[in-house]
Formats: sequence, structure tokens, C-alpha cells
Amino acid sequence: MMRALRKYGPLWAGVALLVAASILMLTLANQTRQALTTATWIWDAKQIETQTDEMIDFARQNEINLIYLHIEPTAVAPHTYRSFVRKAGQAGILVEALGGDPNWALTKNRQSIDELISWVKAYNKQAKANERFSGIHVDIEPYLLPDWKESRQEVVREWLKNVTYLVAETKKDTDLTVSADLPFWIDSVSVPGSEEKVSNWMVERLDSITLMAYRNRAEGNNGIVELVKKIVADANSRKKGSVIVGVNIMESAEGAHVSFFADGPTEMKNQLVILQEVLSDNPAFAGSAIHDYESWKQSIEANERSS
Repeated sequence: MMRALRKYGPLWAGVALLVAASILMLTLANQTRQALTTATWIWDAKQIETQTDEMIDFARQNEINLIYLHIEPTAVAPHTYRSFVRKAGQAGILVEALGGDPNWALTKNRQSIDELISWVKAYNKQAKANERFSGIHVDIEPYLLPDWKESRQEVVREWLKNVTYLVAETKKDTDLTVSADLPFWIDSVSVPGSEEKVSNWMVERLDSITLMAYRNRAEGNNGIVELVKKIVADANSRKKGSVIVGVNIMESAEGAHVSFFADGPTEMKNQLVILQEVLSDNPAFAGSAIHDYESWKQSIEANERSS
């Protein structure tokens, strides 16, 4: 018996090492998955006056760890935001101040950007550490302006100037992050006077971008992966954890293929799992964002009623 143990001892030691290594790899992989972002947008900030607890419960149930919360200074009091951010933080959820308008792309409207930055900075200065916004998130979408077709180069030029200004002003004396929503096709637009793509330009300057890859399938022709893979690949060597992939569950007039509205929340989650698996080897891939909280919640409620 002792002879057998001595004979096979090294073999069992090797097996034990392999098992330990496998467990470590699985643990690290699980930690990586847990570290991925799951975000959502809350556009109607008035809701937090009466529905904060419900919203936080929803976030917990759906593993949301980042919320883009719209700033409405004249409609929602600072103490209401403080309560929401504090309770979100207790649930392990970061909250970024959300603002934006297509007109913010034009330099003549820079005052609107200033107003958002000033409000967030003043708010954070008055708030306790656990009540502060972690960053500023903008949704500008200049391609919705009439000028986008008529004078795109000039609109892009002014847009980039305003983003440069947004980042510089936000970073003055703060540790706030700065991020932005961008369309998946932004890598087809060049920086004026340069061969550099606007997508690369944004990744270099922003802490993260959220690509609006609004499709209802992860893989296949015209699927989410196909739409974002080039930007994610380009970002891999530029900035780790810099690309969040956004999907839509809001009803859309553009067709069923741009939203999970008809497919429902379960299928959306299934597709997001596939998305994460396919993009998991990309350092720049940071997770996903679902547009938006209200539509997501309504979809889950409708699904529960029908089942």
C-alpha cells in the first residue's frame, strides 16, 4: 500500500495542482463577469421623489451597478438626488449625472454644458461622500440636427470642441468620470482634417463610451457583435474597460430588429449573455446598458402578466 502511494504520489500531486488551477481560473473568470457593468438610463428623474426604493429594488433584481440619472435642476430638489444616490450606493450602484441635447454639439450652446457641469460640481460639494455623483454622462446625438446633413464637417468639428471642453472643465478639481452615448456607426465618421475616426477620438478622451448598438440579436448578420466589434477592437489597445454596449427594450418605430420590445426581457438577457461571452476576451469591453429603466420595467411587468 505504501509502495503504491509512493509510486503514484507525484501523479496525484499533479492532478491536485491541475484541479487547483482550474478552480482559480473559474474564480477569476467569475470575478471578471461580476466586474462587468450593467447600466440603465433613468430619464424621468421626477420618479425618484416617490419611487426610489422601487427603483433600487429593480436594480438589485436585475444586477444593475450603474445608473445614468437625468438632471432636472428646476424639477427635482438636490435632497431628492442625495437620497437616491445614497440608497443606490448602499446597493453597490454608481450613479452618473445624465444630460444632453443635440444642440449641445454646437459651440454657441456651450452654456448648457457649463450649466450641467456647474450644477453637478456644486451638488457634489454640498453632498456627503456617499451622496455624490460618480461622473457626468452625456447624450448629445448631433446627427439629429438638420445641420448634420447640410454641413456635417462643421457640426463634427464643433461637437469635438465641446466634448474637449466638457472633459477639461469637468476634470478641474474633481475626480468625476466623463462618458457619452455614441451610435455604433460612429467609426464611419472621421475627425475633420484627419484620418482618425471619431470613435477612436472619443475613446482617447472620455473615460468610457456607451455604444447604442440597438439590435435584438447578439450574433449574425447585422447583430450587436458585428456592429460593435471593430470599435471594441480598436479600443483594446487604447483604454481598458472603455466600451459599454447599449441595447434597447423601448418600442421603436424603426422596426422590431432595433429593440427587444417584442422579444421580452428574458430573451434580451439571453442575448446579452452571448454578447458578453463573445466579447469577453476584449480588454476594452466593459459591459452592457439597457435603454431604458421605464421601458425595461414595463416589459418585465407585461411579461409577468402574460405568463
